[in-house]
Amino acid sequence: MFIIDFDDTLFDTHGFKQVLTNLPEDLYKESEKIKNFLFPETISFLEFLKETNQPIVLLSLGEDNWQKMKIDITGIAKFFHSIHITAEDKELSVSKILNDFTAEKDIWFINDKIEETKKIIQHFPSLKPILKMSPRWPEEEYKLSLMPYFSSLIEIQQYVKQQIK
Repeated sequence: MFIIDFDDTLFDTHGFKQVLTNLPEDLYKESEKIKNFLFPETISFLEFLKETNQPIVLLSLGEDNWQKMKIDITGIAKFFHSIHITAEDKELSVSKILNDFTAEKDIWFINDKIEETKKIIQHFPSLKPILKMSPRWPEEEYKLSLMPYFSSLIEIQQYVKQQIK
């Protein structure tokens, strides 16, 4: 099973926030522009995960309607068995996800936030963490985390492919 974060993992939230002030009130009118903030390899990465025949769960931290709108506009919802959006810490959502998918033995947790991932792994040590580097933190912090980290979804895909052989 794969539990994947949305912001700065699949979607360039950092870049999106930089141009957010230039977008109109009704973001649906700017759907094509918003779709451009998916990382270029997001769709092929999700297609790869789908081919593994393992459940894929999207986990996103943020305001519910705002996150749903970004997910809806990008068109990626179809890749996920379930979508969990929380305004609080992700631990409770991870607990619910794990309860829903009790038969899964290999559970990958893909995220960009180092400290958040460490906290979740402390609560759920059976998860296999993978970090996608974000421009918000220097690479040195990723190195110090002692978790596998990569700069792109393509690299994560290659790593996962090797691990699930």
